[in-house]
Amino acid sequence: VPPTALDINILLQYMEKKTRGEYSEELESYYRRMERLSEEIIESLDSKVRLKNSEEMLDPVYNFFFHCYHLREWIKKDNKVSEEIKNTLPTFEKEDSPVQFLMCRDLCNKSKHATLEETKKIKPNDINTKINSFGSSVFAVHKDELEKSQQKKETIHLKREDAIFLGNFAVTFKGNNYDLKGVVQGCMHIWKKFFDQNDLILPRFMPHN
Repeated sequence: VPPTALDINILLQYMEKKTRGEYSEELESYYRRMERLSEEIIESLDSKVRLKNSEEMLDPVYNFFFHCYHLREWIKKDNKVSEEIKNTLPTFEKEDSPVQFLMCRDLCNKSKHATLEETKKIKPNDINTKINSFGSSVFAVHKDELEKSQQKKETIHLKREDAIFLGNFAVTFKGNNYDLKGVVQGCMHIWKKFFDQNDLILPRFMPHN
């Protein structure tokens, strides 16, 4: 059976793949870490069984945005990535930047500097960018603590870490609210597309060199 045009195209792409040594393992490791964080966040937000308070749920979120924002610098400094690819890198502060990246930059800087005030080095995309939580929480106290307080006739002081958050999160940006899960998925989609299009991920199977 003669090969089809699709078969030939796949074969040509396979033959044009880089050698193993031309791939950056450090860059892929950084990308995979970000990918794992996004998967952890989505799983946590989708879970019907919640065991964390809102701050605990947001820990990997801010970690993800940090990696997402700084991945651009990792690519720019990697000598195994061509200048041609570096010149097509997505941006985080221009008018034509993906809206998810605009939010990512603000949230990353806010978590690093505590505020989003404009300085000589940093001009926020929106000084009011923030993550809001909405929904209810339930407070859980260990049985032993409850029995102890009852015996001593004491009141238990409930702390924020005692709360199990049952609601959801939204990112406020330029007067609009964006579902946090969608923002994380959007950021991950943009980077995945960039890595796929520019052949930056070492394939699972490669021809013998």
